[in-house]
Amino acid sequence: MTLEEGNLLWLKGRAAATKRRSLSEALDELISAARAGGHGAVSARSVVGTIDIAPGDPKLETADAYLQEAFATSLRRPFVARETSPPYQSLRRPARRRRG
Repeated sequence: MTLEEGNLLWLKGRAAATKRRSLSEALDELISAARAGGHGAVSARSVVGTIDIAPGDPKLETADAYLQEAFATSLRRPFVARETSPPYQSLRRPARRRRG
């Protein structure tokens, strides 16, 4: 079987996301779902409509500058990190009973 590079990358990602052991297992699941009428456990097939492109920059000529500024802005925000402490546990071991 020959796959285009984009389809192979997608299949590898799907195999990893669904925790399949191999590409063959992921491909077998896809074919089985397709044969069953597509009602199997199939994730979204397209990203169309998931990204909004600014009408003023349809060729994304200012996208790099926008992303760099958004990243820099996020770094300037205060960041509060809290770690939860592990639950208290006694370090003592129960005393052994003597046989006797």
